Amino acid sequence: MKVLITGGSGLLGQYLNIALSKENEILTLYNSNEGNCKNYNSQQTDITKLSELKEIFVSYKPNVVLHTAAISRPELCDTLPRDLVIKVNVSSTKHLAELCQSTGAQLIFTSTDLVYDGDQGMMLNEDASVKPVSLYAETKIMSEDIIKKTFDNYIILRTSLLYGLGINHSTNNFHAMYSNFLQNKKSKLFYDQFRTPLALADAARLIEQLLKTGVKNITLNFGGRERVSRVELGEILCRVGEFDKSLIERISMDDNPGLHKVADVSMNTSLLQSFGLKQRSIEESISEAIDS
Repeated sequence: MKVLITGGSGLLGQYLNIALSKENEILTLYNSNEGNCKNYNSQQTDITKLSELKEIFVSYKPNVVLHTAAISRPELCDTLPRDLVIKVNVSSTKHLAELCQSTGAQLIFTSTDLVYDGDQGMMLNEDASVKPVSLYAETKIMSEDIIKKTFDNYIILRTSLLYGLGINHSTNNFHAMYSNFLQNKKSKLFYDQFRTPLALADAARLIEQLLKTGVKNITLNFGGRERVSRVELGEILCRVGEFDKSLIERISMDDNPGLHKVADVSMNTSLLQSFGLKQRSIEESISEAIDS
């Protein structure tokens, strides 16, 4: 299978390069940072330029497009002009969906659990109401709607909090927490935000398996099986890595002015599991990440 990956040097993208190159032919796209794309068939591309995307589709002829590229940090989106964020996050998705529709390629799009507002209870199903509280989440809902209106050969993955260690330049809050613990430094963690976190390595593995199912025209909650707070995630890391739990400084979302507060966007992933896909436990995944 010929797979085109956007955001190939990103946090998830670099894990996808590793997982998908084992049994598929990949072309992985990056913008400013090359990351591990240099180890694979890759190309520097500006995904906001339709002409560049068209050339890639003509020359490479992908069977599947994995679209992970975006301005993905909500706090960064807030500091940038709205039209720029929409150009990168929404317009590029529209162009890719149209190119996939015209060439017969499947589009797999990484959305976010933040499309839910966090006030509807716990372990939400895919039919829960979407109500973005940030520009980032708003662009993901806009992109979801565009994809659904364009064609039916898609999979939308409402991706949860991704944890694990970043590769090369990429990093995340979990990686920062682990680095702090290694240096016997404290990490501030929310006790009042709940997610169903998914390990980066697990996410890449599950996407690779999902490609083989033939599933399409579907929106899936794409997270782990366990509902935990950030504090509880840190406590599991302490247990697995044998760190002192006193390194965790418990804080509330209210202690972070300007934060887009989402109290509980934990997701029910039964539909994902119904296709024979099984997530590893948080303890398993953390053990694998820090031992590798």
